[in-house]
Amino acid sequence: MSDFIHESMDIWAKGGWLMLPLFALTVFIYYAVMDLLLRLSRHFLIRSKYHKLSDVELSTALRSGNRELAQIVALDARNVAEARRHFEEVRNEYLPIVNRRIRFLAVLITTGPLVGLLGTVAGMLTTFNGMASSGESKFASVVSGVSEALITTQGGLIISIPAFVMLSLIVQRRNTLERCISRLEQYSIRMALRKGVRNQVDDRISGKSFIPQFTQVLSGS
Repeated sequence: MSDFIHESMDIWAKGGWLMLPLFALTVFIYYAVMDLLLRLSRHFLIRSKYHKLSDVELSTALRSGNRELAQIVALDARNVAEARRHFEEVRNEYLPIVNRRIRFLAVLITTGPLVGLLGTVAGMLTTFNGMASSGESKFASVVSGVSEALITTQGGLIISIPAFVMLSLIVQRRNTLERCISRLEQYSIRMALRKGVRNQVDDRISGKSFIPQFTQVLSGS
């Protein structure tokens, strides 16, 4: 273990001054990635897999007193327009924040190889300066410059490749969240349509029962 730590510190020293920004970038990227990934994975819509439930299962969940689900579903929507308007607000509440963080993470992850490329340029400059110099330090300067160029490039790639994989998982969770919202929107629209049809039937029934009574009143008078 001590040999591994000693070797890691030696590689760190050979990477030059750009290893410090790479380390800070690594900590920030993976903290942000893990935070967003865990938040999405623990979201009640994704955790309950509402996008895979049927209308009967959703109705059962609502009747069982699921308050979180009842806050999302437009139970009071009287028509399709109200249901769509409600879920537009739901999307604006959940998705824009996730989208902004995904874009920000994509920029940060892309920065890793660019910082490594900057280290490559700095290392090559050190190499050229060593080749132009004379004396015993010439070979050491060339080796130091090549090491700096390769280590920083490798570090930038090592940081970014796993982060890109984790970002793809975040995008997948985000798409699952959107599918859950769309599924609940479909359910709410169907409920609003049924409610509208039921109201029309009730109005027709009440209208038919009212016409004979009104006719009797006229004939009696």
